Amino acid sequence: MKFRLLILLISLISFHGWIEAQNTVPILERKISIRISNQSLGYVLNTISDKAKFTFSYNASLVKVNKIVSIQADNRTVKEVLDELFNHELTYKQFGNHLVLQKKIVPKQSRSEENARKTERYEVIVAGYFKDAETGNGLSEVSIYHKPSLSNTISGDFGYYKLKLVSKTPEFELQIRKEGYVDTFITMSYANNGVLEFECSLRPVMKEEQVVMASTEDTTSELSIEIPPLVTDSFPTDSIPLDSMSQEQRDSVIVHTMELAQAKILEIINEAKAKLEELDTMKKVKVEDTKLGKWMIGAYHDVINSNIRDSFERDWQVTFVPPIGTNGSLSGLVKNKFSFNTLIGYNGALDGAEFGGILNFLRQDMHGAQFSGIGNIVGGNTKGAQFAGFFNHNLGNVEAFQGAGFYNYNHFDSRGMQAAGFMNINRGSLDGVQAAGFANIINGYARGVQMAGFINIAREIDGGQMAGFINIARKVRGFQIGVINIADSSDGIALGIVNFIKNGIHQLEFSTNELEQYGLAYRSGSGKFYSIISASTQWPMRDTGTLMTYGFGIGYRAKLSKVFYWTSDIGAQHMTFNFRSDHLNLHSRLNTGLEIRFFKGFAIFGGVSINHMINDTLDPRYETRFSTMAPNVIWSYKDRYAQNVWTGWQFGLRLF
Repeated sequence: MKFRLLILLISLISFHGWIEAQNTVPILERKISIRISNQSLGYVLNTISDKAKFTFSYNASLVKVNKIVSIQADNRTVKEVLDELFNHELTYKQFGNHLVLQKKIVPKQSRSEENARKTERYEVIVAGYFKDAETGNGLSEVSIYHKPSLSNTISGDFGYYKLKLVSKTPEFELQIRKEGYVDTFITMSYANNGVLEFECSLRPVMKEEQVVMASTEDTTSELSIEIPPLVTDSFPTDSIPLDSMSQEQRDSVIVHTMELAQAKILEIINEAKAKLEELDTMKKVKVEDTKLGKWMIGAYHDVINSNIRDSFERDWQVTFVPPIGTNGSLSGLVKNKFSFNTLIGYNGALDGAEFGGILNFLRQDMHGAQFSGIGNIVGGNTKGAQFAGFFNHNLGNVEAFQGAGFYNYNHFDSRGMQAAGFMNINRGSLDGVQAAGFANIINGYARGVQMAGFINIAREIDGGQMAGFINIARKVRGFQIGVINIADSSDGIALGIVNFIKNGIHQLEFSTNELEQYGLAYRSGSGKFYSIISASTQWPMRDTGTLMTYGFGIGYRAKLSKVFYWTSDIGAQHMTFNFRSDHLNLHSRLNTGLEIRFFKGFAIFGGVSINHMINDTLDPRYETRFSTMAPNVIWSYKDRYAQNVWTGWQFGLRLF
């Protein structure tokens, strides 16, 4: 019993001693461990005070006790925990076993001190060698750069490099990159009057560490699939039944099997991707691979773009010619909000406006507006507007208005309007309008209108084509207006002198009418609408002058059954004698009637017509030929130009 009392007494004395020792340690230096997530600040402060055996004192307006915070600390001082909790915004003062929280007073700097701090610069020269970590050989074409200032250089022969930079802080970070090697980041400090030496060995990327699949739609992103190394430890070398294996051996078999399956899946994916690329006629083209891009970028920029997989952003940039500009030789990696290129500019991307005296050249996306004296080139997607004196050339998807003095070219799909003095070319689909002085070409599906001075070409169009000469499309749902219209199929109107519609109307017509004219006509068009080229003559022909006519018309055909069709057409013919005339003599007809198709390629037709004829009374043949030509006149008018209206008929044969 006495022994137990002795043990209890010793314990009480030890505990009291620990309490006294704890109280003698300054509050801010007492160490605690705390893990709290998403609790009120007041709760966290109470927990800290309980663990460190002291009490807080603070102004309620200074400490927002209802604020939700999280804190994790292991064996850290109270000061470290409070600094993290209040982000170094408070000061602490101990009174006995109380800790008072106070607002930190920051002394106001004088204007001269503030300006000195803002203009503080550290000019640094870093030089040294890059080597292969495995072979020890020097590495050329290694990029080293300082991201804040865009200062950069590339190592030369034997791996030697020399980088000049200006840092706003005495400590700065440099990044080292080379294609096929692991990226390296180093932090250096200003010393030795800014002249520093640094030698670095780069480790090659192991092929089994990463499989990279480049996307055909977005060249700025990569899909990386990591394959873990094969686990061979404790894997049975001989054939052993699964039941006889240890648990460690079974786990190794399962892991090895999964790795083999993963490798096989990746092999299948790569094979499928290769097949798709073979079938893809619109592969992604990098702007660096174009002829103008190769001339523009050069080998130096090509190495930089291959090495550095980083992005930079700037509010503005000014370039005379690359690389003479505010972004230097890294300009092809920088996204700018405002860009001004005195002659030629080469930049990474745009999110704003860009002006160029000769050429604006972007590697990636353009969001905003571009204005150029000669041309705009965009390697990524375009959204906004482009204006150029000569051309706009885009290698990604486009959602914009494009205006160019000569041509607009889009490599993928487009939405908006293209207007060019000579030609618009769209290799993908188009949702919008194309207008060009000479030609419009769409390699994919089009929804909208093409208007050209000479030719329109589209694979499939929902909308219309209007050309000064010829329209070409595989499938048309809408209209074609031109001298010649060509399509495989057309569900709409084909209005032209000649229409070649594969599944449409192609008929050769022989006819006669109430004027004893014998006519020959070619009817061509879609299944319902068609154009008519016609000519007629009277029989027998006279040496002194035979009445001959030629003209054009349009018509509509409605299918009543497999055999019967109802046709209506309107047209006008110029009346001449032996195709010579110096006066206006015009015969217009509105015909309607029935077509009976006995079998494919052969039909007869007949119907009635309303006719209008206008004749020049000064024509020497008016009194002898034209004045009495119209039969069954229902209305007439005579002045300088005499007019007659009458009813008539027509009958004939249609082939094909």
